[in-house]
Parts: sequence; C-alpha cells; structure tokens
Amino acid sequence: MRQRVRFGRPKPAKKPALRQLTVSIENLSHEGRGIARVEGKTLFVSGALPEETVLAQIDKTHRRYDEGHMVSLEQASAERVEPHCPHFNNCGGCQLQHLQHDKQIEYKQQWVLDQLLRQAQTTPELIEPPLRSPEHAYRRAARIGINQKQDGTAVVGFRRSNSNRIEAIEHCPVLDQRANQLFSSLTDLLNQYPDQIKRITHAELAFGDERGALTLRIMKGLDGVLLKSLSELSASINCNLYLHRGDQIETITEQGPLSFNLPSFGQTLEFAPGDFIQVNAAMNQSMIDRAIEWLSPQPDERILDLFCGLGNFTLPLATRAAEVVGVEGSKEMVERGKQNAALNKQQNSHFEAADLTQPISQRRWFKQGFDKALIDPPRTGALEVIQQLVNTPLKQLLYVSCNPSALARDAAALKEAGFRLQRFCVMDMFPHTTHVESLALFIRD
Repeated sequence: MRQRVRFGRPKPAKKPALRQLTVSIENLSHEGRGIARVEGKTLFVSGALPEETVLAQIDKTHRRYDEGHMVSLEQASAERVEPHCPHFNNCGGCQLQHLQHDKQIEYKQQWVLDQLLRQAQTTPELIEPPLRSPEHAYRRAARIGINQKQDGTAVVGFRRSNSNRIEAIEHCPVLDQRANQLFSSLTDLLNQYPDQIKRITHAELAFGDERGALTLRIMKGLDGVLLKSLSELSASINCNLYLHRGDQIETITEQGPLSFNLPSFGQTLEFAPGDFIQVNAAMNQSMIDRAIEWLSPQPDERILDLFCGLGNFTLPLATRAAEVVGVEGSKEMVERGKQNAALNKQQNSHFEAADLTQPISQRRWFKQGFDKALIDPPRTGALEVIQQLVNTPLKQLLYVSCNPSALARDAAALKEAGFRLQRFCVMDMFPHTTHVESLALFIRD
C-alpha cells in the first residue's frame, strides 16, 4: 500500500520537561560557563564557577552536551565576588564580573596555553606576567543598541545575553565616564520624537583623548529638529556627530579632529568614525611598549607590520628601526596611516594596501626583504600570510592575538617551519569579559 504523503510544516518538537538537579562545577568554559558532568555528559551552567555546588536547570539538550543555568548557589567558590554592575544578570557584555579579577586573568591565560598545547603541541619557553588593566572605566569605544518598546518609548543600552532584545542601561562601569552620560540623555531625547526612534538602529561611540565621535546608524533620514537636538547632545559630551547610512558616513557637526596620544613615543594618531582603534587606551600603550621591548627593533633593520590599521604599531616601531612597512587591506586605513606618518614627521614608515589572504610574495615591498615582522590579525588569524612569511629568511615574528584558537592554529604552522614560541603573555584588554588577547614572540635560529 502506498503511504499517504503529508503536506505542510512538520510539527515542532516538544520542549523537554524542565529538569533541575544539583551538580558540582569542575571547570570554566571559554564562554565563561561552569562545566559539570552528569551521567557522563557535559553540562554547561551559566552563572556557575569552578569548585561550586549549584542547583542547575537544564534549558537545552543536545546529543553530546546540555546547557542550563544556575537556579541557586548551594556552595560558593572562594573566588566568587558580588558583580559591581546591576545589569550583570541580563546584559550580554560582561560574563565574568562574578569572578575575582585576578582569577579572570588566570583562567584566560590557561585557556590560551591549553589551546597552544592541544592544537600546536607548543608551550612557551617563557611566560611573562600578564599586562593588566584597570577594572573599571577602561573602555573608550562601544556600540550601543537603540530600539522602541511597544508603548512607544525608546530603550538605549546593550543586547541581553543570548537575545536580540536591548537591556536598558543607565550606567556601565566598564565604559569611559564620558560615555555614561549618553544613556539617559539619549533616551530622554528620543522619547520626544517617538516617530523617529525606529529610524535609528544603534549608536557607536569612540573617544580620543580630547573629544569623541557619536555615530548614529540610520535607516532613514532624521527630522531637522531632532538633528539639532542630537547635535547639542553630542556637543555636551564633547563629541562630533555623524550619521551612517548605507556605506556613507555624513558629518553633522565636527568640533575638531579625533586623536589619541602614545606618550612613550611622543606621537599622536588621528582616526575617523568607523576606524578600528583599541578600546582600552591604557592597555594599548602597555601593549605597544611590550611589543617594542620583545621585538627590539634595531637602527639597521627593516620591519614588516601586517594588518597595520592606522599605524598603531607601525609608527612606534619606526622610531627604532631603519624602515617599517605597514600593510592593510583597507585603502582608507592605508591613507590614514600615511596621514599619521606625515603628522608625526616620520619618513621611514610606509603604508601599502594588500589583501593579506591572497599571495603577496611578488609585491615589491615584500621582495625587498625584512628582518622582523609583527602581525596583528583579525579573529580569523593569519594562516595564509604566515605560510608565505615562513619561506623568507625571517628570524622573528611577534603575533598579537585576539583569538586563542587562531593563534594556536597559526603557531602550529610556525612550529612546522622551524619557529619556536620564545615569549608569551596574556593581555587584560577586556576585563570582566571572556575575550582574550595575548602576545606571542616566535623566533627561528
């Protein structure tokens, strides 16, 4: 008998009945969740820390692991602290505020070392002290969500954990204090123009040393009266105002250039809205200082700086080396690098545009050769360009990592080419988050 063919959507799977159980937390995942074992299966518990006993509720089941959250704390870890932000349980920005700051850094360092050992079978010869950051008010750039509630009022803040909904924020402890003035002021202002709120998707803040940039991402043009009010608001927090629509950024008000200083080198770097800058100003200076120390550029050396951005490493390196070539995929950033070189009167730094995922061995600046290299790649890493670098006489490579997995993968390629991981340190670039950055110096004898 022919089976009947049923049309239409399949019936949705039934949600598993809520299950609560008491578990012991053994470790911490790279997303900041506690790890427990239940009947031989891994359970990730949000809000739990190692060496704790918690009542957990299973929210999602998978074939190899389950996910849940902490319902109640039965036995607390000695490393647990009271989160200093009232939005901790809802906001998706900081996942580790309930863990002592020192322990946060320890766990992050161990995550990177575990990845290096697992993927590259590599252990650093020397693990140097972490570069530490202030716990609070360290972040000078942020993306702030904007939406409209069903009652027509505006909500301004950050995305909630595992959600697209916006958590209304009045004060964020990790943001630059200048940025915190924006939340309530922008909310109150937008509530005066309820028909305009949905035209704005989010705001981007980036502060230099003297002034900042407030960039509003918009879907439609804004009313002139609202723009005037927004201009006054941006001026009150010493920000230039820009509108970002499609691929275009329009200047509304501009009080002066955006810039930050690198005091150790007597340099000033200018940037534009939308440019990538390190969000932690203090850590950026510490990172550059240590990079210069480790790479030790000499007056007769030619150095290659890949993924150079606006010259954050290029220009400091050029104060020590004979010549530094900064390479970046974005032509706009290459021009910004050239402008910053001119601003700082550096004639021995040069900027080139190139897609670093593609072959570069025939480029003139590459064929001229170099003594040392610095790489500051995106989260995807730099495997393609590393496979080209290892075929040169290069003896030293400093890797600035923002992704432990990509670092470990690239370290494996460097090890195969005869490099060894001589020095390593983790950087506390983003306290209270699970984001990990590190420095790794590879040398070849």
